[in-house]
Amino acid sequence: MALGTRCDVLIVEDNVLQCDEMADFLTRSDLLVAKAYNGAEAREQARTYDPRVVLLDFNLPDMTGVQLAETLRPLLPNAAILMMSGRIDGLSERTLEALGITVFVNKPVPLGPLRQAVMKLVEQSRSGQDAPQQKGWLGTGVGGRR
Repeated sequence: MALGTRCDVLIVEDNVLQCDEMADFLTRSDLLVAKAYNGAEAREQARTYDPRVVLLDFNLPDMTGVQLAETLRPLLPNAAILMMSGRIDGLSERTLEALGITVFVNKPVPLGPLRQAVMKLVEQSRSGQDAPQQKGWLGTGVGGRR
């Protein structure tokens, strides 16, 4: 991806294999994908590529996904942020809503439904719509209740 090109998706995942697998899967759907393996790298990628959608792991080596979302939201006020984790001790829907998290995704991430949700969010962004106000857990399309 060329420097200064706006990307469709920024994947922030410290498990390199999982990150690369998600990136490859979404790239095959003609999405421009950037990757970061920690919070500091994610902030740099966000500044560089202004992603439309951020897939954000909750457990990162240098900070939590919540801490990262707090710093990304001012940089990316119109981006959809999807939080993903296998462990969510103490993470409430109120916290997700306060940070403007669009959807929470349980790990292991279901790649088919994830692609559908990301594609829908990217298309909304390309058409000039801000991130949806709907919050929830990955279910149908963009999100639903758990």
